[in-house]
Parts: sequence; C-alpha cells; structure tokens
Amino acid sequence: MNRPVVGMASLVVSIILLYVMCVLHAYAPAPKAGFPPSKSPPSSRPTPPEPVVLNRKVPDVAKSPHDLQLVERRMKYWSWGPELEGKSGSHPRKYILFKRDCGGFNNIRMAFEVFVTVAYLTKRTLVLPPPEGWYLIDTGPFARMKPKPGEKSTVSDEATFFDMGDMSKQVHVISMKRFMELEKENLKIPSEIHDVLQTPEEWNGADSRHQGHWWDAQKKMEKWLLEDSTRRQVALQWGTGGHIMYYPSISEVKSKLPPNQRLIGFRKPVEFHEGLQKQTYAYFPSCMKDEGSTQEWRYLAQVGSFVAFSTLRDEVQFHRMLRNHVHLLPSVFEIAARVVADLGAFNYVAAHVRRNELQYKNSFKSAQESLKNIESKLTKGETIYIATDEVKEDFFDVFRENYKVVQWKDYFGPTGKFKDIKIDRKHEGLIEMAICSMGRIFFGTSLSTFSAYIRRLRGYVKAPNTGLFQHSNYNSANDEGKPMVPPTDIFHDEPDIWEEL
Repeated sequence: MNRPVVGMASLVVSIILLYVMCVLHAYAPAPKAGFPPSKSPPSSRPTPPEPVVLNRKVPDVAKSPHDLQLVERRMKYWSWGPELEGKSGSHPRKYILFKRDCGGFNNIRMAFEVFVTVAYLTKRTLVLPPPEGWYLIDTGPFARMKPKPGEKSTVSDEATFFDMGDMSKQVHVISMKRFMELEKENLKIPSEIHDVLQTPEEWNGADSRHQGHWWDAQKKMEKWLLEDSTRRQVALQWGTGGHIMYYPSISEVKSKLPPNQRLIGFRKPVEFHEGLQKQTYAYFPSCMKDEGSTQEWRYLAQVGSFVAFSTLRDEVQFHRMLRNHVHLLPSVFEIAARVVADLGAFNYVAAHVRRNELQYKNSFKSAQESLKNIESKLTKGETIYIATDEVKEDFFDVFRENYKVVQWKDYFGPTGKFKDIKIDRKHEGLIEMAICSMGRIFFGTSLSTFSAYIRRLRGYVKAPNTGLFQHSNYNSANDEGKPMVPPTDIFHDEPDIWEEL
C-alpha cells in the first residue's frame, strides 16, 4: 500500500530538482565578453569586448553646439573614446611596399588603408613611395582647388594629408629613400635609382633639372621593384574585389571564427603565409595591368571588410587602431570646426553633390531632382551646407526658395566669413568632409568615395544619424538608411567599423 506513495514522492523530488537545475542554468554567468562561447555555432557572433577607456568621454555638444573649443574636441574623435590595448611591435628590417592607386584622393586613401592594415597586422615597416603628382590634386582637370595662374608644379605624399606622427605610434613608417639606404646591398638595388625624391618640400625648392632627375629615378625604381618583386614572388595579387585576407591564417579563421558567406562573397581567402614571412619585403603594385579592376592589382576596399579575423578581440583592436591612428591632419578638423561651430554642431543638414570629375554620370542629378529626393527628411527654413564641385552660382537656387543654403565660398575665400584664414588648396575637400560629418543628417552622392568617407567620419564622431542617404536616390520619411550592401562595395562602409568601438 505504501509503494505508490514512495513513487509519488520520488516524482515530486525529481520535478523539484529539475526546476532548480533550470533556474541555475538560466542565471549562470555568461561567457567572458570579447570571446565566443566554446561551442557557439559558426553563424553566431560573440559580444564585442568591453572598451578600454582611459578617462576619456565623448565631448557633449548638445547644450553648447556653437562652442568652438567643444566642437573641435568632438571632431578630433581619435583623442577620446576606446584606446588600443598596448602597442604594435614591428620588424624594422621587414617591409611592406606599395605603389599608390591611380585614382583621386579617396581612391588613394582606400588603398593606403589596405597597405597600412597589412603592415599593422604583419608588424612590418611601411615604406612610403616617393612624393608624386596626385590626380585632381596636383595634376588633371580641376573644377575646384585649382592651382593659381603661374603656380609651379606640385607633388604630394601621405604626410600632406594624414597625421603620420599618430600613425607611427602603431605602424613603423619610413621613406623609400631610407629603404634604399638600408637595403641597397641586401637587395642589390641598382645605384641609379638610389637618389629618389624624399619630401614634397625638396621638389618645391628644386629647379626643373633636379625635378626631372627625380622623376626619372622614380620610374626606374618602379620598373626595378616590379621585376624584383615578381622574381621573388612577393608582388601581392590581392585585388580587394577578388580577395579577402584571413588573419592570422586561413586555418585559424576557419577553425575559430569562420565568417559568413555574406562577408566572403565570391572573394578568395589569402594569408600572409610562411613563405612571405621569410621575405625582406612584400609589394602591392597598384594599377599594374587593368587600371579599372579590383580583382587582381587594384586595392580599393572599405577596409573594415578586407580582413576576416580569428577572434573578435583582434577585429576590434584593428578597428580602434584605424580610428585612432589613421586619420587626417588635425588642422583639417580645426579649420572645419569654425564652420561647424558657426552653424551649430548637428544643427544643420549636410549634403555632398558631385557634379564634375566622376565617371558614374548616372549619379548626376538636377537640383530639382536632388531636392525632391531628400525633402521628406527636411524641415522648411533649416540650414543646408552643400559641399559641391558645381561651378554655376545659381544651380542650387531651387533649394534657396525654402532653405538657407551655405557653401564653401560663404566661409572661405575673398568674401567669406573666415577670409583671413589661409587654406592649403589641397585640403579644401578634406575640410568639407569634416564639415559634413557634423550635420544632423547627411545626403551623399551615389558611387562617390568622397561621400563614403564622410559617412565613416560621422560614425567616428558619433553623429546622431549615421544612416546611408543619398540625394541621387529617393529617401522616404521613414527610411532609416540601413540598406544591405555587399562588403565588396567600395562605396559603403560596414557599420561594424565604428559600431564595435
């Protein structure tokens, strides 16, 4: 008679134990931030590691949008926020060499970020090519930023635009001339190419005979470097449209944190394998054959999607390095801050309307079309800062009917509010990118890398809206600006590059 009672008691005890185990499991501590659970499925993405903040807060401009000092601090995004955990080491006698991209500034910038990335990850010294004429900055047709009549020819290098001092804190950088001095015997570099140009200042102070000598030496250097790197099998055919770098190796990425197919696309995984590690240098010969293709010899990419990492910690560290140490000159943001403080940080609309040197003519729209495409997101009477290479004074009159339009000429130049500030003409485009980064919303031009970089800057400064909006396409009032774009799309950054910070 007692057996059923005992059985019933056992059942009750079992149910209680099962309940306790469920509760304990529900409140068990989560895996440590920054590391994937040991048995997480390949498609899952672990939580990013907690930021390492060194007593640096985001400067709050909401209450004082016209405070110049506060605005300038907010715009210098690399000076606040998460810092890297330690510094990158380097192999001073191991190098990454490259030839600059054959396009304009932002094409050169994108490729340069790829080269910096490889140097950073492989802990190698980055060698800058000799200064030369950059397309649409030193040479080519000019719609804006035109040289003055009679102005001598100019050349540029990365230090003309980027803060190389900050970059050198994470990536060791030297000139090509210094590389020649260090490795001429080891690599048997021909003596006739040793004397290459070192700085733009040397070029500016030289006569045409010396300039011709440097030009000849550079062309001979490029020819020798291509032949030598091909012979040594260190010319990296890693065109970013057809390749994705796995770090630290293909096997580790596949075993620890395999990327999803959307990130890979149709790209082939590549790695800095043991054979390359043994070599003195590796070389990126940009535009070697087909100048328009990114499949082999052109390295145009939104750099955040160029590398697949085996750990999320490495990925976030890389994003922090890029944010904090690969940025434009501080003076660019200091000048732009004057305009932003005058307009009010995040109190105006910003737009980039490309009208001239862009091969994608479908991106060109009339002012009426552009206004129709963006008007659902505007408030009548508000200020719109328009960065443009359009030369017709009355082109944006249709905007002026219901909005206050301001442009570069309203602030700089003979009649500008800040006419006494001397501006290097090469920096005008950079300053306008910085101004656009601080608008409450930004409308770019489709298929423009200039617009693409503005959106990343907006992510870095933590603009209230970092959505992807374009004046060349219709934007509905409810559009959040979050389209799904492939990672090989060179015109759109993956938001991870700023959101994981």
